[in-house]
Amino acid sequence: MNLELTGKVALVTGASKGIGRAIAIGLGAEGARVAMTARTATDLDDAAAAVKAAGAQDVLTVAADLSRLEEVQRVVDTTVGRFGRIDVLVNNAGAIRGGDFLQIPDEQWTGDWSLKLHGYIRMARAVFPVMKQNGGGRIVNVVGAAARNPTATYLPGGVANAGLVNFTKGLADLGAPANILVTAVSPAATRTERWNSLMAQQAKAAGKTPQAMQAEAERAYPLGRIATPEDCADLVCFLVSARASFLTGICITVDGGASRGVYL
Repeated sequence: MNLELTGKVALVTGASKGIGRAIAIGLGAEGARVAMTARTATDLDDAAAAVKAAGAQDVLTVAADLSRLEEVQRVVDTTVGRFGRIDVLVNNAGAIRGGDFLQIPDEQWTGDWSLKLHGYIRMARAVFPVMKQNGGGRIVNVVGAAARNPTATYLPGGVANAGLVNFTKGLADLGAPANILVTAVSPAATRTERWNSLMAQQAKAAGKTPQAMQAEAERAYPLGRIATPEDCADLVCFLVSARASFLTGICITVDGGASRGVYL
């Protein structure tokens, strides 16, 4: 299947590790020109080498803190300055911490939301006019499955992710007349460094060992495993491609059938 991504300019946030890195590699393998941003330059350089090796036409790295408005704009301006356009935006940056609701301070809520929630909103707002001027584009928000699965020990993440699902639908309505298609991919547990960290946080809040917490979490998956970053990346590559030209305003859960319920 030809996804027609060759030569397209894709900006991926949180691209140095985990799902973001896998998405950047997947887009590179399809021949896209990839702009990658994350906080740590050395991690970005390592990921960029993998993206180039996968077949990317060109790779740009921009180390930035996307919790800051001026940094968001700098990343967009740098990408447009290098490539002249942005065809694809993948919002992925941000790791919201869990914990005991009664013990989480305000600073943790606002600090984590400034990157995961406000960062997505600001990045979309900065890229939207660029895409509109170029005749359209694709935006994919990577939104944790906690959006639909409340957990007492992960309320900051659940609330932010639920908001991002709503944001995705509303932005899709705004983008439709300009041929800007907006979708979300909602991974459940995915085998990344962040997964290990989150399990440790939730285990502490629940009074369990990390190993017990992880085993308990994985038992909920009918396929007998949690997702890999590549499971998510493959879906994102499809959603931003020419083969998904009639898909917008949707959120696709990537959880191996673990969610119990029917979403219409």
